[in-house]
Amino acid sequence: MQLTAKNKWILALLGALSGFINGFLGGGGGVLVVSVLLTVLALPQKNAQATALLVILPLTVVSAIVYLVKGVVDWQPTLWATVGVVAGGVVGALLLSKLKSDVIKIIFAVVLILGGIKMLF
Repeated sequence: MQLTAKNKWILALLGALSGFINGFLGGGGGVLVVSVLLTVLALPQKNAQATALLVILPLTVVSAIVYLVKGVVDWQPTLWATVGVVAGGVVGALLLSKLKSDVIKIIFAVVLILGGIKMLF
């Protein structure tokens, strides 16, 4: 895919915003990245979600290092959650490759809506 200069700037600026959101809130930057890839580049849902994972990986590592250096990581929940995250990530990635983009889009929207409702209450 060939990017225009305008799209490169939009992606860089929104990438910075995603990095800020992820670093500040401890997550959520990927949702913004998926939305940007769908809107700005008109990527198919599967491609946007897969690409977002690779975009978020380095910023997650950087944010985690900052939190580690600051000494605010609770190791016991981190280790147990990591086991679940790795297993769930493998299952989710395999499932993503098997589902149709329309189904994935609906699941993505439902998860966002339910997460938003949960955060409100």
